[in-house]
Amino acid sequence: MSKKTKEYFLSGFIYLFVFILMLEWLKPVIVLTDTDYLNLFGWYLVISFVFYLLKWKWLYVFPIKLVYICWVIVHIYTDYSFLSLESFRLLVEMFIDNITSMLGRDWSDVTDPFRTFLFFILLWMTTYLLNYWIRVRKNLMLFFLFTVLFITILDTFSPYSGEKSIIIVLMAGFIILGLLYAQKMMHEQEGRLHGAFLAVSIGSLLTVVVISSAFAYVLPKAGPSWPDPVPFLLSTSPNASNGDAGKGVGGATQKVGYGENDERLGGAFANDNTPVFYAATPTKQYWKIETKDTYTSKGWVNSAIESPIWKSFELGEPIESDILPAMEGEFLVASIYMSQAYPFIMQPYGIKQVNSGVPFSLSMDVSTQKLYTIDGGNETPISMYDVTYNEPVYSLKELREVVPKNLEGLSSDFDRYLQLPDTLPTRVKELATSITSKSESLYDKAKSIERYFQLNGFSYNQDLAAIPEGNTDYVDQFLFDTKIGYCDNFSTSMVVLLRSEGIPARWVKGFAPGEVVDRENGLPVYEVTNNNAHSWVEAYFPNVGWVTFEPTIGFSNAINLNYDVDSEKDELETPENTPEKTPEKPQGDKEEKEVSKGFTEIMSNIAKWLSDHKALIFWTIVGLALLSMLAYHYRRKWLVKVLIPVNRMRKNDWDTFEKMYLQLLKQLDAYGITREPGQTLSAYAKYVDASFGETHMSKLTAAYEKGLYGNSKDGINYVSMRESWENLINQLSG
Repeated sequence: MSKKTKEYFLSGFIYLFVFILMLEWLKPVIVLTDTDYLNLFGWYLVISFVFYLLKWKWLYVFPIKLVYICWVIVHIYTDYSFLSLESFRLLVEMFIDNITSMLGRDWSDVTDPFRTFLFFILLWMTTYLLNYWIRVRKNLMLFFLFTVLFITILDTFSPYSGEKSIIIVLMAGFIILGLLYAQKMMHEQEGRLHGAFLAVSIGSLLTVVVISSAFAYVLPKAGPSWPDPVPFLLSTSPNASNGDAGKGVGGATQKVGYGENDERLGGAFANDNTPVFYAATPTKQYWKIETKDTYTSKGWVNSAIESPIWKSFELGEPIESDILPAMEGEFLVASIYMSQAYPFIMQPYGIKQVNSGVPFSLSMDVSTQKLYTIDGGNETPISMYDVTYNEPVYSLKELREVVPKNLEGLSSDFDRYLQLPDTLPTRVKELATSITSKSESLYDKAKSIERYFQLNGFSYNQDLAAIPEGNTDYVDQFLFDTKIGYCDNFSTSMVVLLRSEGIPARWVKGFAPGEVVDRENGLPVYEVTNNNAHSWVEAYFPNVGWVTFEPTIGFSNAINLNYDVDSEKDELETPENTPEKTPEKPQGDKEEKEVSKGFTEIMSNIAKWLSDHKALIFWTIVGLALLSMLAYHYRRKWLVKVLIPVNRMRKNDWDTFEKMYLQLLKQLDAYGITREPGQTLSAYAKYVDASFGETHMSKLTAAYEKGLYGNSKDGINYVSMRESWENLINQLSG
């Protein structure tokens, strides 16, 4: 096999796998931009690499490529024949109009056909740089690394799936590096490598890479060491959607607020300060809308949605709620002014009746406790109404008297409040048992679960709540893996833990109290916005009724308790008693929590910014990659210009001169004036001076040898040496 045949053989394989790498660059661009026509761009790459392999002159290559690009534009955007006058007129007008728009900075007027043309020019430049790296540098490591980085970033932060692409890229990249090394060896051996040896080496390389990649692909992989930190990135875009709008009470989607669909919880959401309603009320209230009873392992549904039971009420008529405390407080009135059109009542706890100057009736879905406003048989939003309520007061003594044995007499009506999916991991139930094992009463068990989240490293965050994928349970993921979320995570987890201990519990949706913004007739007026959408927990205790709990960190919904016990068991709840001390923790642990909280906030802000600027980041990476390629290609022209001002800042001494001389040797080698093996510095200096018609290199070399071998460093004129060095450096950049 001749030397020329070996070179074509090797180069052909190299260009083949470089073509494969370029295709993996093209695929995500085509997919993410809905461009299509991957085959046409692929054929352009084939034409380019074939021309580079055959070493055709640009005089022949340029018109062929230009004709192909024009044909593609006509083929994609028109039905004209390429050789027709219409096609020619289209192309001429395209160039004139778009170049005029670009010169006038009217970027929005640039047409799609011209953008396609520019994309082809980008491919042209990229293939030229790749050919230079293959032919001259014989090293494609930088392009290989950029390709891996490009695919992995897109796979992580975009809808594009790069699972197969990354394998193809790694296989092709390692093969290219091996082939380039073989090509370099053949060049150094001046073609003396035997053809059979070359074929066996390449075959062995291909075999090893393919087999190892196949094994790596099929063998089982260990799971991630921590939860995916970016699932919420895909949900922070205003255009993304996981369901109905809402947070906590509305389906864990991108915009906070009330929504109907809670079947899939999790994911980040955007804040929204839009007012929902204003409430002039004497007491701070949680505003209940509805409850849900069936946990699906991903979210909540209502078991009675197919055949709900309804109760109707007229204005001023007593409302029968299932919140029936043993004791009641005084009657109070809250005036509600709606800013958004919702056809249901915002219910304070202990609601008794509704009044309004506008006639309408009320209809309650018994299974959800949702109280609809009805007019003419249809659900109708009401803008203003008054709600009379009587805040429930609970006897702590009665609560503490309810023990697990009292649950045995519950009717089958409570079965839906004990429902748990069959797929719920066992460790969730085991955790519930460990949390409540030291509590005797059902109330104390519930309080232990409520406090659990505050004492075990959980944190409230609106952006880092993960969406469980596959068979992952929503509660299990939060309790054991992420420990980061918002109200939906905390409230759902508490309901599941309560049910695991046999305590009936349900998930409640509504609004937190909001902020005081005004006063009306001496009463504070609360502004409740979409940001106040919230979820919490109600647990049922026999002989007492439904009692509210607030497990979400940072929220407070303490029930009204009558501390009618003499026992010291309630040290954590009685205001006048000293709170129970928790075991002291080392100072380092406190600092670690503060650092962790700050890091979480920083990561949340960074992730939101990345999500809002995905397009900018994508094209910035592409632009930086191209600039890096160009900078590397033309490094000889700019690097030497950098060396001069850098070295001028150094002292005129031997250490500086030695570094400058060694830098000069490297730049000469990069320029193409290579020092032969065994060649002395003096002989090499004469060769350099002959190339430039100067004596600067001989002068520098004589001083270098004098200082290095003759130990006469003090007698060197470093100023004169710097002038000669700069003269040579400037010539190398010419």
